[in-house]
Amino acid sequence: MMKTVLDSSALDRLLEIIGGDPAALVELIDSFEAEAPVLLQAMRAASASNNLDDFRRAAHSLKSGARDFGAGELSALCASAEQHCRDGDLTTAARLLAAIAEAYPAAMSALADYKRSLC
Repeated sequence: MMKTVLDSSALDRLLEIIGGDPAALVELIDSFEAEAPVLLQAMRAASASNNLDDFRRAAHSLKSGARDFGAGELSALCASAEQHCRDGDLTTAARLLAAIAEAYPAAMSALADYKRSLC
């Protein structure tokens, strides 16, 4: 059984919240697509420099965006990393970074597919 990378119902809800304008949703997705790799890189840099607070902030932001756009697995991994940072455990958070980096391309690809379906 193939796992679902993207919960399109989350995107449908978001579309409804913004008034049903597909072009506006595409703009929001574009913004997330631009921000997400910056956040992933920020987590990598924070891990390399042992900066717990920067890692937590980047994980929090990526978690929230991924959740809003229906990327549940990516969001859950980021939430776990964020919690480990809150608990002062950068080692475990950094280990989760590999899983986050693995889930990230699939989520972005599914989001791009969804965006194409709007056009």
